Amino acid sequence: MFTPFKLREMTVPNRVVVSPMDMYTAHDGTPNDFHLVHLGSRALGGAGLIVTEMTCVSPEGRISLGCTGMYTPAHVPEWKRVVDFVHQHSPAKICLQLGHSGRKGSTKLPWEGGGADEALKNGWEVIAPSAIPHAPKMPMPREMTRATWRKCATISSARPAWPRCGFDMLELHCAHGYLLSSFITPLK
Repeated sequence: MFTPFKLREMTVPNRVVVSPMDMYTAHDGTPNDFHLVHLGSRALGGAGLIVTEMTCVSPEGRISLGCTGMYTPAHVPEWKRVVDFVHQHSPAKICLQLGHSGRKGSTKLPWEGGGADEALKNGWEVIAPSAIPHAPKMPMPREMTRATWRKCATISSARPAWPRCGFDMLELHCAHGYLLSSFITPLK
């Protein structure tokens, strides 16, 4: 467990990995002091690799209003602050997990009951490969077209930003029924 792990040119100091945990505490996608403490404390605790929560590539790609993002210039200095803290105070590496909620987006915060806001008071249109909702009370997604896909452009929207933050690694979220996994599973 305490043996270093080499991945191409990057060496992770040990094999303890903090998996991504959605914390739903961002404001307009911007990470804040909570993220600095949450991720920074895991690095100080000795983990070799810290993975951020799913960081959304557009406002419409968020699960909820509390999700972090990498879609405006305002996100870059705040993510850089977190990354710099991890690098300055520990040997840990830090990975940015990018994703898009797809049909599972536009939900209330977990402590507000989760699930869709039926009145769509704070909701937004969701997209998916097909017009099938995630669950009965979830919003009907708009079926994606080539134009929608180009607009979404999962990786290209963050390509100029994430290296400026200093992340050591990038991971694309392709699970849990979010957008990218919707293309690689026969379910929904």
